[in-house]
Amino acid sequence: MSFRKVCVAAISAALSVSAPLAPARAQDGGMWQVNIAGVPLSCVDYGGTPVRIYVTNGLDNVGIATRTQQGQPIIVLNPNVFARFSPTVQVWWFAHECGHHALGPYNSETNADCWGVKVMRQQGLLHSYWQLDQFARELASLPGSPTGHLPGPARAWNIANCALS
Repeated sequence: MSFRKVCVAAISAALSVSAPLAPARAQDGGMWQVNIAGVPLSCVDYGGTPVRIYVTNGLDNVGIATRTQQGQPIIVLNPNVFARFSPTVQVWWFAHECGHHALGPYNSETNADCWGVKVMRQQGLLHSYWQLDQFARELASLPGSPTGHLPGPARAWNIANCALS
């Protein structure tokens, strides 16, 4: 699947503000699409498999990209943690988690960061230097992690560079 097709499947509308995480349910309780900050979002993995999305307050994180025991790709999101961020960053978090699945063998935290912001830019969700600057400032306060997330300022710098490349 081409990068463009994955991008279009990942983010499909212009950014506006509304209630976050409004679901379209799949049969097992997961969702095929979620509405974050007024943007209907879905995800497709590297091989073209749709990714189910689950929402729970029980996650000790903003979100994770993982697989079920049967190997199906899923994204799990915590709406309470999402609510701490601006609408632009909320959409980026989803795009970041989708990037983990969409990138396949190129998956890493830094690559998912970059993939997410590039998709947002290509879809017109980041459309000004001011918006990118505010987005980067918000991410600059995030801590790094042992799993590969860069410390906040380095992560924000990397993401801004990706958006501009």
